[in-house]
Amino acid sequence: MLDVLQTQRRYYVFDKNTFKHFLKVCDSLTTYNLEKPVSKKSIDIFYDNAKNILEENGLLLRKRVYGSKSKIKLKRRVDSKQYFYSDALRKHEREKEVPTRDPLSKHFFFLNNALNSMFTNALQIDPDKLFEQMHVTLTIDIKEKCYKVFGGGGLKAEIHNQQLSFKNFRTKRKNKCELIQIRMLSPDNTLPYFEDFWKRLEKHCKEIFYTTDSRYEIAERLTKPLPTKEELKQMRIQKLKEQEMAEK
Repeated sequence: MLDVLQTQRRYYVFDKNTFKHFLKVCDSLTTYNLEKPVSKKSIDIFYDNAKNILEENGLLLRKRVYGSKSKIKLKRRVDSKQYFYSDALRKHEREKEVPTRDPLSKHFFFLNNALNSMFTNALQIDPDKLFEQMHVTLTIDIKEKCYKVFGGGGLKAEIHNQQLSFKNFRTKRKNKCELIQIRMLSPDNTLPYFEDFWKRLEKHCKEIFYTTDSRYEIAERLTKPLPTKEELKQMRIQKLKEQEMAEK
């Protein structure tokens, strides 16, 4: 089975005109056809407790809201990058569809079972009443346009143009970001056609920058705390030292 890093590509975009150019490049590739886009909205809500116990133990608790339905997911972070945000590798995550209006407390039983089922050894944290301590730590508002792509060899893919708005409740910071994601939907034997597609796009659209970061990782980085006065002072000192070393 192919891993997620083979079947999807995620890119940062340079500026607000990047996606327009990206679409023009897609249109110029005559062996591929794009359908009209479908607009979608959703929001990712992440939880942890005051001591960030989930993060410290390599776990993420997320509620993804899309209209009247939502999905609660508990995900375990592991060493290999592709395991972190692949929906295909189910042994490292547990997910349940729930009504959007349901409070998290209504699903404590599911979350406790999910936590215990993902670890074969003794947990380093006490699960008793753990999820009762949860509060919102981060939200990601997602506005996207989704384009279906059809190409030679039976290739079927999706292009997602995503406008993301981040709000970090721990650092009290907000930020925004735009991404393009290309995802293969057709069988594994169409991988060579998928690779040809994104390689041609990268060749002709230099304003996109490949990343393996998840949206959560991007949000955490773009809303991290601003440096303190002391940290800024140390950064200036370090920069002066580096300049002095370079001049010798």
